[in-house]
Amino acid sequence: MIMRLNPAVPLVWRSPDTIQAGVDRPLAAFPGMTAALERVVLALQAGIPEESLRRLATDSGASAARVDSLLTALRPALLAVRPGPAAAGPGTVLIDGDGATTQRMPPLFAELGIRLCPPDEPPGLTVIVTHYAMEPERHGRWLRRDIPHLPVVFSDAEVRIGPLVEPGTGPCLSCLEHHRIDADPAWPAIAIQLLQRRAATETERNSIVVAALVATIVDAFLRTGANPLSTASLIVDPASAALSRRDHLPHARCGCQALPGIVTVLAGTAAAHRMPPSSSTAADVPA
Repeated sequence: MIMRLNPAVPLVWRSPDTIQAGVDRPLAAFPGMTAALERVVLALQAGIPEESLRRLATDSGASAARVDSLLTALRPALLAVRPGPAAAGPGTVLIDGDGATTQRMPPLFAELGIRLCPPDEPPGLTVIVTHYAMEPERHGRWLRRDIPHLPVVFSDAEVRIGPLVEPGTGPCLSCLEHHRIDADPAWPAIAIQLLQRRAATETERNSIVVAALVATIVDAFLRTGANPLSTASLIVDPASAALSRRDHLPHARCGCQALPGIVTVLAGTAAAHRMPPSSSTAADVPA
């Protein structure tokens, strides 16, 4: 087992002989530091097996009791890492949509080490960017193939990111459509009237905010499987960029399969627009 101080927790000196782990919310403090214990701490910052750490401490002149006290004090800031093969990189992402937001995403993904999906491979996750609504096939193809997908929906009074659908768990996007129609039976007719329109909320500023949020969500999901949006969406206020959360439930009439031949409405207060896939995205991936 390799012991390592969490690199996200800064180590600072409170006084000439007292170290502290953490700044805003200190996790640990240890007084009585010596030159020998400083060498132990330096080794912990780099990462070292416990047996090697003990030998280093002995060779440096630190007593076993003081090393035990140091490790106990620093435990909240310590990571225990099992040695093994290097972890594989995150999965790939496919972007389905066009516009300013989709153009901002690839550079962010690249900086995070996330590759765009090659045309001949299934993606690890698909991001679907649309305005007001999407036709069922745009998300149904990913549901049928058990590929996670994240909708980004620009509407007139909000931008919704989510839910991040993992097929077989949580509500799918057809569930959201059923709930919307339950709340407003006239919604399908209203939606059709707004087909092909783009929302004015996709401004330069909002595209920056949304692209950054999506990159963060995708990075966490592909690296760790974390999905706080499995049953919820992140709502962005287009005027203030304030964030809120909206919970979703599966719908009793939905078998979590895309419904053929209808427009799936995903907006909060507006209606439908069919967005063609961008030239290097969903259209290139075999079904």
